[in-house]
Amino acid sequence: MKKFMLSLTGIFIAVFFLPSTTNAQQYKLKQVSNMMGMKTESTVYVKGSRKRTEGGGIMGMGADIVTIQQCDLKRTVKLNDKKKLYFIEPFNQENEQVIDEDATPAAKNKPVVAPKTEATTDPKKGGTITMHYSVNDTGDRKKMFGMTARHVWTIRKMMPSPDACTMKDSMKMTTDGWYIDLPQFICPVQYRPQRPPTRPDQRQVQEKQTCTDRFITRRSGKGKLGFPLIETTRFSMGGGSGQMNEMESSIETLEFTTMALDSMLFEIPPGYVEAKSESELQDRTDASDMMKDIINKAKQNMPPVNIDEKKPNMIRVGVYVPTGDDQVQASVLQQRMVSSLTGGNIEAIAVATEEEAKNSKCDYSLSTVFTKLKSANKIGGILKAIKNADPNAASTYNIQGNLTLRSLADESVRTEQKMDGKYEGKVDDAAGKALDDGCQEVLKVLRQ
Repeated sequence: MKKFMLSLTGIFIAVFFLPSTTNAQQYKLKQVSNMMGMKTESTVYVKGSRKRTEGGGIMGMGADIVTIQQCDLKRTVKLNDKKKLYFIEPFNQENEQVIDEDATPAAKNKPVVAPKTEATTDPKKGGTITMHYSVNDTGDRKKMFGMTARHVWTIRKMMPSPDACTMKDSMKMTTDGWYIDLPQFICPVQYRPQRPPTRPDQRQVQEKQTCTDRFITRRSGKGKLGFPLIETTRFSMGGGSGQMNEMESSIETLEFTTMALDSMLFEIPPGYVEAKSESELQDRTDASDMMKDIINKAKQNMPPVNIDEKKPNMIRVGVYVPTGDDQVQASVLQQRMVSSLTGGNIEAIAVATEEEAKNSKCDYSLSTVFTKLKSANKIGGILKAIKNADPNAASTYNIQGNLTLRSLADESVRTEQKMDGKYEGKVDDAAGKALDDGCQEVLKVLRQ
């Protein structure tokens, strides 16, 4: 009888005090995202094979958008509760060839091709985008929120052919993350991004593509991902005028709790209307103003250079105000160059004269001269000729110029870099992009 009562007691405790199996795969998380010093918090709900994210957004955009991943239906639903609109985006499942580099030669010759979905239009053929995707488990483990997390590195390299229409510049993404297993939350692996990668200062003009690229994914590595608790991603795009500085984004989980969740959190609410395009969900945002906010934020987070103290092995560059064209805000561009050049063992400061550069213990001075800054858009050029037309209207500019890096020790020219290309945006933004490219070439010389 005593053993029987102990058994009943154990059952009572299991039923009434331990978490029920129905709630075992229902979670609420608080996460913080960081991109270029801009932090946003989001709330994440997970139930079975579905995930709902509220708040966050990328660089201030999409903060009012709720994102629901319906992995069982292989689609993402985005909601705007203020506008009572929703937009459905199917997971990428078409025109992709996946080759397992670690498979046996026989299996490797039989690549997995994702099934094609029916299309309502007949887009013209594009080029080929090859992605090398590797997942490597470091073997490190640690306890996080009562669960065992794996330390995994992921590297993606995307390289388009010259005739590709989805993207023009190559891209590399390196992710360092800690992942846990949520057995019921299983999403199809998406090797390529859901939409074409673009620079943050570019607007996506067309919602629908006019041509279709062929994607080839070459995957390798025996690592396994899972549900991310911590991730840090560094990415860069390169090639011609599209080159951008390496950027970094991260997410970190602050809270992780188990709780019962309403299934309607993961459904399209009754009465919502389907949007014709994702842009209908978004509030109109000026991309150039957004980039200015990002740059200003980055400057605020950048530690000031102490001109009275110079650490050993540091290289200091005095940056002069760019000259040669009075339609740009030269002092703003000077500060942008200072930000672009500062990093690692190189620090830049704004100076007005060579004497000030020497007094500030600079090793080099950098002067910039614009020899051509002209709108490449005929309509834009006509508008600028009309009185009262907006001189800062977005356009495309042909920009040429020279950056000269001179040693202050012996007045010799260390390097002279030329700017020559087409850049989009308002005049200051376009000039800034040209200077970013020029500064990257100067940095390569300084780091030799």
